[in-house]
Amino acid sequence: MTGGRHESRLVVLTGGSSGIGQAIALRLASEGARIAIADIGDTSETIEMAGVGADRISGFRCDISNSGQVRSFGKWIRSDHGDPDVLVHCAAMQFVKPFADLTIDDWRATQQVNLDGGFLLAQQFIPAMIEAKWGRIVMVASSSFFAPPAAMTHYIASKGALIGLVRGLATEVGTHGITVNAVAPGLTRTRNAVESVPQAHFDLVLSRQQLKRSGEPGDQAGVVSFLVSEDAAFITGQTLLVDGGESHV
Repeated sequence: MTGGRHESRLVVLTGGSSGIGQAIALRLASEGARIAIADIGDTSETIEMAGVGADRISGFRCDISNSGQVRSFGKWIRSDHGDPDVLVHCAAMQFVKPFADLTIDDWRATQQVNLDGGFLLAQQFIPAMIEAKWGRIVMVASSSFFAPPAAMTHYIASKGALIGLVRGLATEVGTHGITVNAVAPGLTRTRNAVESVPQAHFDLVLSRQQLKRSGEPGDQAGVVSFLVSEDAAFITGQTLLVDGGESHV
C-alpha cells in the first residue's frame, strides 16, 4: 500500500500477537505504517494476516517488564529499522483474583507488565522523538478504572497508574511535538475473552452499555489509528473510553 494514513511511520507495538494488539497491528499496517511488535508470544499469525512484506511488519521476542530485554529490543529496532515515530503499549497481564487471595508476586507481576512496561518503553523511545520534534504515544488502559469489576483490584490499580503516566508524560513532552494519550477499552470480544469470560458477563456488560452490541477489537484499533495520526495533533493527556457508553465520565 502506498499513500496510506500512516505512510512511512514506524510503529512500536506491544502485545501484537493476538486480541486488541493484533487488530491494531493489522489496522496500522493496512494504512501504510511499518510495524515492529514486541511480544512474549508468537507474532507469526499477525505477520501472516497483515499480508505485507517483512520490511513492513516484524516481531521481536521481548518481556517488556525486563529492562535488559527492552534495551535489546531498542537496539534491534534502531539497527534494523531506525527510530520509531509511534509507540503503542497494548500488552497486559490480566486475571481475576479476589484481593484477599492476592500475593505480592501477583501484585508485582501485574504492575511490572502493565505499568513498568509502559515506563521502560517510553524511556527507550522518547529521546529520538524529542530529537525529531514529533511523536505519538498511546497506552492501552481499561474502562475497569472507571467502572471497576470485582476481584480485579490489582489490574485496575495498574491501569489507573498507566493513565497517570500518560498525564505526566503529556505534560513533559508536549513542547517537543509529542502527544501522549490513553485508550480505555471496555469488555472486548477477543478470542481470549470469548474463551475465558462467561457469556453471562458479556450479557451484563451489554445491559449497561448505551450501544447494544459487544465491543470488537477493531473498535479499539480505529481509535488508536486516529490518535497516532495527524488528525489528533491537538489532543494530548487524554483518556478515550471505548466501551459502548458503559462508563460516563
